[in-house]
Amino acid sequence: MGENNATIELKQISKQFKDNKIINELNLSIQAGEFLVLLGPSGCGKSTTLRMIAGLEEPTTGDVLINGKKLKQIDEDGHTVAMVFQDYALYPNMTVYQNLEYALKVHKIPVQSRRSRIEAVLKILNLTNYKNRLPSQLSGGQKQRVAVGRGMVKKSKIFLLDEPLSNIDIQLREKARDEIQNMHLENRQTIVYVTHDQLEAMALGDRIAVMDQGIIQMIDTPENIYNKPTNLFVAKFIGTPQINIIEIELNNGQVLFNNKPIMKPSTYKLDSKKYYLGIRPENFSCSKTERNEFSFEVMVDNIIDYGRFVQLSLITKDNEYLKATVNKFDFQKGETINVTLDQSTSIIFDQTTGKNLYWGNYE
Repeated sequence: MGENNATIELKQISKQFKDNKIINELNLSIQAGEFLVLLGPSGCGKSTTLRMIAGLEEPTTGDVLINGKKLKQIDEDGHTVAMVFQDYALYPNMTVYQNLEYALKVHKIPVQSRRSRIEAVLKILNLTNYKNRLPSQLSGGQKQRVAVGRGMVKKSKIFLLDEPLSNIDIQLREKARDEIQNMHLENRQTIVYVTHDQLEAMALGDRIAVMDQGIIQMIDTPENIYNKPTNLFVAKFIGTPQINIIEIELNNGQVLFNNKPIMKPSTYKLDSKKYYLGIRPENFSCSKTERNEFSFEVMVDNIIDYGRFVQLSLITKDNEYLKATVNKFDFQKGETINVTLDQSTSIIFDQTTGKNLYWGNYE
């Protein structure tokens, strides 16, 4: 633990509004200096969790600990927590510069130090030319950058960001994202970042906590979240195009899709019944000519060229839809091709619980 950061621990946190339980007995440990992303769909409880860490919402039950102390026991000196809201929350009668400076003045940061911090942040966020403007004279994206900048200049131990880039156009969003990451590398603050954008989460997080219905479904590195999702929800929420989910049967270790073997027999012992198989679009091999005993035929229904890859929409003989991505544009709409899936990256899910069975023991 360094002087620039702090640990955060949520112990058995629940949050209820009237009869509506938003967060359900959530436990979460965030290391000092970690960049943790809370990711999930609207209404999953991620912003409520962030507001409880900030002390803006009281948990119905459970405790929030900062450096092992309950929130109420912390002497707030302005250096512990900074938060950036989705709705800017700027002072309308202050210029951009004054908005950035306000908290630093309140906490008696020396003038020269204030000036150098603010000028650096203005430059990072492309706001130097707007520093004397009032919020009413700014676009939505510029206001949001000012809000991010106000959090950045504080250099607090904990930096909380709630959908901070959602109103920024895509070119500046990537730059702002890079700068938030650079700031983290330089200052090693503990950052908790809320987003519904999985690409943003994958780009930024040391770890990602995927939330749904007030429960953390999985918390891990971006690589493991993508390649080893703990359940169907996580598998479907992460990845563009979305993972393919097909119904398969197992018969003596043989994987059958529409009664045809599509993999080598597995040594992994599963009951002979129906399962879901997940295959990422990039893990299909597509060919007009090459096939083997595990290939199956599909028709190319649609083709989208994204430049760096080509997305194929495919229809099986039993009218099931699949998505595959390939590097070359050498297929035609309406033609029949052979697909083979990459066995080593396929995932089997229990049909009832949706859980990943982590099979993967192949001969």
